[in-house]
Amino acid sequence: MTQTDSHFSPVAIIEIDKQDSILAINPAAIQLLNLSDKLPAKFNYRQYFGLSANIALEDLESTTIVIHRQNYFLQVFVETERTIFVVQPINYLKSRLAISRVPIENSFDCFASKSKAMQNLIAQAKAFSRQKEPLLISGETGTGKDVLAQACHNYSFRGDKIFLAINCAALPDEVVESELYGHAQGAYPGVTEGKKGFFEQANGGSVLLDGIDEMSSRMQTKLLRFINDGTFRRVGDDNEVKVDVRVICATKADLSSLVKQGLFREDLYYRLNVLPLHIPALRERQDDIMPLTQFFVAEFANKQGIVAPKIGEDVATLLLKYPWPGNVRQLKNVLYSTLAQLNKKELTAKDIHLPELMNSGQNLFELANTLSDQGLDEMVKQFEKTILAKLYLEFPSTRKLSKRLGISHTAVANKLRDYGISK
Repeated sequence: MTQTDSHFSPVAIIEIDKQDSILAINPAAIQLLNLSDKLPAKFNYRQYFGLSANIALEDLESTTIVIHRQNYFLQVFVETERTIFVVQPINYLKSRLAISRVPIENSFDCFASKSKAMQNLIAQAKAFSRQKEPLLISGETGTGKDVLAQACHNYSFRGDKIFLAINCAALPDEVVESELYGHAQGAYPGVTEGKKGFFEQANGGSVLLDGIDEMSSRMQTKLLRFINDGTFRRVGDDNEVKVDVRVICATKADLSSLVKQGLFREDLYYRLNVLPLHIPALRERQDDIMPLTQFFVAEFANKQGIVAPKIGEDVATLLLKYPWPGNVRQLKNVLYSTLAQLNKKELTAKDIHLPELMNSGQNLFELANTLSDQGLDEMVKQFEKTILAKLYLEFPSTRKLSKRLGISHTAVANKLRDYGISK
């Protein structure tokens, strides 16, 4: 039997095993529950916390309780071999949340935006963040759609609640459905326990559906119903569940075009397109390239615990000329890769190696001319490598790239490995 947390805190923590014996308890819990004389052999949590015998511990998760005429917030974490109770005074919790709102006001600082386009977008995003309707974020691969979604959540009135994200494009229907809506016991062969989905877990918070453009028609139909009334059924369960969740969707595609092609539900599109936010490509906002560069250099140095190198004057000339097909993600990856190998106090243009790109006017014949001293097999391999390197920036996962090229996931992974292409 141990005591934890030698420094006093108003947050009480009690850990028990499956037989209700105390494994660990901190000073705040001992004081709160008047256990200073002797710890009980068995911890009767229902008696100490005033919990009803009709409520299963696994279903409790969190609730408000009263101890010594004071209100407390109780959280319960049930694990295989132990259960942890965390009890926090409501007034203490409110004060902590009030403090935590300060950095939340700076949620959008990570965009390091100087361009007028991004400043307008962030102003719009701040206004939209405080609404209840779904958010629809669009933009090319690597523009930071997931980062904007997280910032909008943090800035919203739900900022102290859970934020969860799922990539709809990378998972089959059955997995997406189970992850979002959960499943009942016995819903699948071999499944002996039920599971809460993202919407249930994030009740009161927000859920990001990335790659919404690749969601199947069946999943679109189920999502539409959920957005309309906030209710759903777990897989294999007839009981309806109602939650309060802000849905944020992200897409690199033009959904209106997909609607015209019959590839996306029109009613769902209009339901999602109430509060649209479009992130411009990095090449369309060059004023942001150097502020982002300074931000990423400082971020890298902070993570490594080193002094940030000085950025040479020739760096701007190099970075501003590059078209950045992979957008902000590519800029960050290039800088991180460079900084990881830098062993001096100044970052110069010579230190930065940018991926080679085909000029827009360069056709296959011009490419062949540059490879005139090679045989056909070598030229085909070089061209294939160039195409893969370019597309991998736009489709930064082997699953997405295999779908784009119409070949197997294994074939794409093998080619990337053979050509030494990485993110």
